[in-house]
Amino acid sequence: MSEHLIKTAEVPKPVGTTGQGARIGVVLAVVLLLSAGIVLLAAQAVRDRKAEVLEHQQKRFELLTQGRTEVIASWLENLSRQGDRLIKSDLFRLYAAEVDTYAGDLSNLFGTLHSNRATEDGDAATLTEQLPMMENTLREFSTYSGFLNARILSRQGEAYIATDGYLPPMNQEQIALASAAIKANGPQYSSVRKTAQGVEMDVFVPIYPPEAVGRTDGNSDRAAVGVLMMTRQVSGKITELLSNSPLAAAGEKTRLMQKSGSLFREIAPWTADGFTDVSFPVEIDETGHIPFGVRPSIANDDTKVYSLGVRIPGPAWWLVQEISYDAAMRPIVEYERTVYIVAGLGILTALLIAGLAWWILTGVQSQRVAKQFRALATQIEEQKLFIDSVNANIEEFIVLKDLNGKFTYVNEAFAAAAGRPREELLGMDTAAVFGFDTAKRLESIDEMVLGEKRKMTVNEPIFIRSRRHLFQVAKSPYLCADGSCQGIVEVYRDMTEFVAVQEKNKRLVRNAMEALGSTIKAADPYLGGHTKLLAGLAVEVAKAMHLSALEVAEIETAANLSQIGKMFVPNEILTKPGKLTPEEKGVMEKHVEYAYRILKDIDIDESVLMAIYQMNERLDGSGYPKKLKDGEILMLARILAVLNVFCAMIRPRSYRGAEEPAQALNILSGDVGKFDPEVVAALADVIHTPTGEKLLADKE
Repeated sequence: MSEHLIKTAEVPKPVGTTGQGARIGVVLAVVLLLSAGIVLLAAQAVRDRKAEVLEHQQKRFELLTQGRTEVIASWLENLSRQGDRLIKSDLFRLYAAEVDTYAGDLSNLFGTLHSNRATEDGDAATLTEQLPMMENTLREFSTYSGFLNARILSRQGEAYIATDGYLPPMNQEQIALASAAIKANGPQYSSVRKTAQGVEMDVFVPIYPPEAVGRTDGNSDRAAVGVLMMTRQVSGKITELLSNSPLAAAGEKTRLMQKSGSLFREIAPWTADGFTDVSFPVEIDETGHIPFGVRPSIANDDTKVYSLGVRIPGPAWWLVQEISYDAAMRPIVEYERTVYIVAGLGILTALLIAGLAWWILTGVQSQRVAKQFRALATQIEEQKLFIDSVNANIEEFIVLKDLNGKFTYVNEAFAAAAGRPREELLGMDTAAVFGFDTAKRLESIDEMVLGEKRKMTVNEPIFIRSRRHLFQVAKSPYLCADGSCQGIVEVYRDMTEFVAVQEKNKRLVRNAMEALGSTIKAADPYLGGHTKLLAGLAVEVAKAMHLSALEVAEIETAANLSQIGKMFVPNEILTKPGKLTPEEKGVMEKHVEYAYRILKDIDIDESVLMAIYQMNERLDGSGYPKKLKDGEILMLARILAVLNVFCAMIRPRSYRGAEEPAQALNILSGDVGKFDPEVVAALADVIHTPTGEKLLADKE
């Protein structure tokens, strides 16, 4: 809503020349005072704007860092919980408890397997005989869970089981963290370090004796009897966690800082060293955080930034959100320029008003000014009627509520939907219109809007006249000039038809995919069965490799469409027994281009299209159509490359029989230069799962 405030001055009666000169002097003095006041107000406005922008920037940083800190804390907690499958096993609990009660030297204990001490110490012999089985179990857990290695430590910090076949010495930090895990009855995390494999860190989780089984808090009345130490390569995960958010503004960076002794270092897995030393003193407040303020960038690149750091629970890490000083000050500089331009125009306007006042004092333009005021009043009234007309024709529901939740204003659209006159709705509350349950959900948002004085948007299903609608509800605090909150402005946008159209479009896309699959199968029954098996195995392999839900959906779509280009290859080449001639091979390889031409104009994701286009490439550059190598090939295409060849080998063709899955895997494993070994390993795991076995059983 816009308002125009017009102030009129009383026109004095005509006076003599002497009185007129005095009044002109007064007018000039007033103009000078107004000009000085305008300049002071402009300077104050710039200061207020700067404070407002920086306060907004600080709140943004607090929200961004809070969200990312929660994600990192959740990731760290998940790392420690991955050891639950092992340390909650009665076998490991009992073994660790027995080792803990052993009074002798652990190095002698586990040397009895190769000496005559086994006959001298029965307990030691029993523990030593179980050692190979425990090592194998620990190794299987480490491989399955994605850790580089793992160890089992005694309460004194001595390692007696390791996945890497030997027990290398631990540094002082690792020994201290193992002890801290036992004392704190909870997981501990080491500082990250740079190795040849990338950036690594250790996770220490206490192991409790069998009596601890059944506790819901993970602790025990008895002390822990050992520690599980797990080493994880975290380069990729940290890089992913620090990648720019869509909410990040220009010039913003998210960085991770670690304290090593008395020094602070930025964790930068993408660099050669993996770390960057922080060259300036770091200010840590009493809460353990880095307050918002101006300081050098922790990247040590001589950049001046506004930054804020949040201490991450667990390791000695701080998540630091930065924005360059120039980027932060840009809106303030632009605002300052605009304010002083407006101030200049204001001073000029004051001079013009002074001239107009002098003219009015002479009495020459008094009648014309009065006429102009009447015309302005008419214009204002017309504008008010226009705004009322626009408001009456808005389809969205607009509501104003007071602090007690009572309606003080509703527009015509809201009244029509509620089926009541506007006057009747005034003074009612949300429960009277939408029902108690819906009102309770909406009013819980009201408390946050009023308490935090910020806008919030939610999607809510709401029944109106027994019909379900899906509304996008935007709630904003209604503030007075002094900043006090007088109520809430709500805008309801009906998203029901929009959501229905989206669902319909999804169904149409799925139907189109199924139709294309049927077309492929009609062109060549071998390709149809091949495509079905390829899609099923590709989804399972993608899940086994921990790809995101979006990537799993993309690879399924790509697999279903991967053979469409072969419909345009002559059938005598597709089904020819024996080796193809170079000319026939060239014709066959054109199926990739055919598929690209068909699919590029269809509304599918670019990653799906490129996965289909690259699935015949090989890591050593021997594939087609572009002879791409290793890092140039997308992960989705690498998965399809392995699965496409595997499915082709285990299914019969008109010119040959089928290979056994194990034999096909051996062939793929042997071509280490062509196929991604990580994908081949994941496929080997998948075909031994119930789902993989069912897919292979149904491959015909």
